[in-house]
Amino acid sequence: MIIALDIGNSSIKVGFFINEELIVKNIPASPVLKNNEYEDLINGFIKEINKNKNPEGSIICSVVSELTGILFETMKEISRSEPILVSHKIDTGITFSVPKPEELGADRIANVVAANEICKNPVCVIDFGTATTLSFKGRNEDFIGGAILPGMKMMKEGLFMKTSKLPDINIEKPDRALGIDTKSCIQAGIIYGTTGAVERIIDEIEKETNMSFELVLTGGFCSFISKYIKRNYKIIPYLTINGLKILYMRNCHA
Repeated sequence: MIIALDIGNSSIKVGFFINEELIVKNIPASPVLKNNEYEDLINGFIKEINKNKNPEGSIICSVVSELTGILFETMKEISRSEPILVSHKIDTGITFSVPKPEELGADRIANVVAANEICKNPVCVIDFGTATTLSFKGRNEDFIGGAILPGMKMMKEGLFMKTSKLPDINIEKPDRALGIDTKSCIQAGIIYGTTGAVERIIDEIEKETNMSFELVLTGGFCSFISKYIKRNYKIIPYLTINGLKILYMRNCHA
């Protein structure tokens, strides 16, 4: 059994790979717990899903600095081995055609690694999470860059917190782009605004690079928003965790 941790701003996804099966459990990213509390939670998951095996090893990608060290030590105790921490420095199987690869989020690296196994052509991974990120792989298995914009939840919270009259709404699918009241206007703005921005960014990058990109959608909102994407796409909700398994297998004997 391999344990993969995808530590995000909203949640910590804990993926358990048992042979070819993947089981995912979620832990809220806040409040931040103590090492022993995370250890109890994850050991509880292990007992629940697989009573007969100890973890072979673990791998972590994190975009939350406060949680990285805590969960590194937690997984060190659980798997009795040093966890692999994702960065551009490990064996990824891709090259980085960006000037500062050390600034890349570990989740974006894992996403491109996973997408590279699925799509040998140029590909864009759109991760609809706390932030909406676009990560592009070029013709030569290289990370060529991307774009980042506020996620849908962040958009609606920003409107609520930074204005005096706009309400805090639930993100729901709008019936149409033309809002007829405040709630439907906000929903239309968030959904059509996000998909329109994403598709415009891809259009511009295709012109700049003279490449055509396949699309892979992932992240917590990917299924919700996919029907508003006009291009063809694949949906892989746990793309990041699948990328972590690939990275683990590349680096576990290093």
